[in-house]
Amino acid sequence: MTTSDKNLGELLAEIAGTRGVAAEKLSELTNIPKRYIAALFDNDIKNMPAAPYVRGYLAKIASVLGVDPEPLHDAYRRLDLRTSGRNDSLPKNRFAIVKSRRSLIWIALAAVVVIYFGSVRLNALLGIPMIDINLPSKVGDRDYMETRGATIVIEGKIDTKDSISIYDEPIPTDGNGNFSKEVILDKGLNTFKITVKRFLGRETTIIRKVFYVVDEVQENIIQEQEIEEQTEPQEGEGGIAE
Repeated sequence: MTTSDKNLGELLAEIAGTRGVAAEKLSELTNIPKRYIAALFDNDIKNMPAAPYVRGYLAKIASVLGVDPEPLHDAYRRLDLRTSGRNDSLPKNRFAIVKSRRSLIWIALAAVVVIYFGSVRLNALLGIPMIDINLPSKVGDRDYMETRGATIVIEGKIDTKDSISIYDEPIPTDGNGNFSKEVILDKGLNTFKITVKRFLGRETTIIRKVFYVVDEVQENIIQEQEIEEQTEPQEGEGGIAE
């Protein structure tokens, strides 16, 4: 039987045998996986790698065994292999999946960043404004707090992008959103409507109540002040009695 009549497995076995190299040793010398060496020796078409890899493996085997690679290539071509066509080439996208995954990761991270900053920006424009204030909404079972002082300071903090008003009177804030307003209380229950407004019109309105408790001494003082205010001559009414 001539070389041209032998199939790939027979030719490999003959050449390796004459060199005293077993299939397992050939795998070590060529760094070709054992399963592929076995498939080549057994003409196992289904378990052989793609055609470009086979041609490269055969060239490496021929180099290690010191023979011409062409007979091996001819024997391989005679096999009824399922190849990818006459223009077979080593896949250039062996790492395409890895790159694709990396691209997807970067895209996902970019999307998260865009969503985060977009939501922050959107909340800055459309979010519900919040307020931190020193007046409690309830004291025990009552929806108001009591005080014996004639004045009270309403203070707290809002977002620096928001504005605040008490009964439509704008209250100034500092650079950190802090505000403070001293108000004179009327005797009895005082109700304060406090409104915080965001840039595009979103509002938060809260109601706080303060009950000014006046004892007998304070009551007398208030009455005296009211009498003095009523008896004071108005501008333009003063003069010398004849």
